[in-house]
Amino acid sequence: MDIEYPSYYEEFRCIAGKCKDSCCRGWCIDVDRESKKRLDRIKGPLGDKIKAKLKEGEGNYYFPLEENGDCPFLLKSGLCEMILSEGEDALCNVCASYPRVKQIYGNYAQYDLNASCEEAFRFILKWDGRIVRAVEEGMGEKLSREQERELIHVLAFRTALWEELSYLPTDFNTFFLHLFPFFLEGESQIFPQSEHPLRKNQSIHELLTKWQDLEEYPFLSKERYSAFLKWQDKSTEINKDFGQWKELFKKYKMNSEMQFNSLSKEKRLEWEKQIVALCRYYLFRYTLLSIKEASLLPVFSLLYQSIEWIYTAFVFINTVSDEEKKQFSCFFGEEPSVLRIAVFFSKELEHDEGNIRNLLYFLPLFN
Repeated sequence: MDIEYPSYYEEFRCIAGKCKDSCCRGWCIDVDRESKKRLDRIKGPLGDKIKAKLKEGEGNYYFPLEENGDCPFLLKSGLCEMILSEGEDALCNVCASYPRVKQIYGNYAQYDLNASCEEAFRFILKWDGRIVRAVEEGMGEKLSREQERELIHVLAFRTALWEELSYLPTDFNTFFLHLFPFFLEGESQIFPQSEHPLRKNQSIHELLTKWQDLEEYPFLSKERYSAFLKWQDKSTEINKDFGQWKELFKKYKMNSEMQFNSLSKEKRLEWEKQIVALCRYYLFRYTLLSIKEASLLPVFSLLYQSIEWIYTAFVFINTVSDEEKKQFSCFFGEEPSVLRIAVFFSKELEHDEGNIRNLLYFLPLFN
């Protein structure tokens, strides 16, 4: 099986107690059946605690969170009681694998790290874009000839676009003004018969002509900003901070260009250095979804709206008062940064299938 993974993938190590945004908080821990068998063999006080905390519902096992939102085995030191007592082999699969992600399509596999992990995202922001290619044992599901063709072309599309990202302008509007035509060209070549909603009344040629006639894309025009608020209202709210973000966006309906230019030089440079890193993450992580959706356009929608949310939050949070900043627990007392905002966004949106569908099909550019 052919595999690909970011060059930092094998360097990642959990920072355990040093992590401010621990994955042992806020998420109910699912326990697979093989892990349950291992946990059942643990004796002594820890074994008694496992039996007391482990619950079953609809045939599935899980550890519910404590009243404070922590995993029952998270110690005040930020370390895991199970690992300290029994070693990492005692962990259930979801804990042992996170934040690692594996996608398999035919005889191709892709490994990645999820942006909801703060340490993983530090690697993502520093990534130079290098992808490691290798071969591992194992065979995936056999693909039809058409599926193999789509896989080859989708990966070729990603590789070609990959080489262009570093040359795109770094301001938000112009970045996506240049990026969308790549997706339209890829769509016409890979999925010429796509039934994506955006193509019901317009051909790819008409869409491309319409887009190329734009000298600029009005990022937060009144209509676009209304759509920006609307898709968020359709999203499942997991963390209370998300509701506070929505209130912030409703309050500050100002010109984003003016606000961005009002930021300090350091803040503007922080964004300009990291927009390509964000694009690389979403592009590498989600391009394969285009095969399932039979279109590249949903992937562009997800990529655009995700970076749009992070950009908007970054601009607005750096123009509000210090008192307003303190309302958001996702900063952990730190100065608001792209890293903290993007990690929060990932935890809120990327771990919910309904929210992902919402990002794929809200059609932001022509709503």
